[in-house]
Amino acid sequence: MNEVVIKSADTAAQLVLSNIEGDYFTASYKSPDVFVSRRVWGYTDCELLVDLFLYMAKEWKGWDGEINWVSIEQEFSVTCTSDQKGHIAVKLKFSQYEGAEPWEAQVILNLESGLMEKASKDINKFFHE
Repeated sequence: MNEVVIKSADTAAQLVLSNIEGDYFTASYKSPDVFVSRRVWGYTDCELLVDLFLYMAKEWKGWDGEINWVSIEQEFSVTCTSDQKGHIAVKLKFSQYEGAEPWEAQVILNLESGLMEKASKDINKFFHE
């Protein structure tokens, strides 16, 4: 699998994981209004991202507090909360701290817990094929 697309429950927005090459992959947020993309050094931590989505699929009734994953160089992070009613808010943070003009962008992708099983399987397949 060379691309995973996780679509918002509310809009045309989507998280796209693509272009896996060795220890790197591309994470993108696409919507009619915003496009943000970063090449991410996942190294061995991608397994923890797989585990994050697996946890959300297993805990489809919700959980307390935040769960998160941050890439080693902090260029991409995922922070998830649940309202205990099947709604999941996924805050995606993209950043570039190196160079002359550092930047940071944050967006929220709203998901439904019923879709998390497929998303977790797709992400697992993406990182293990």
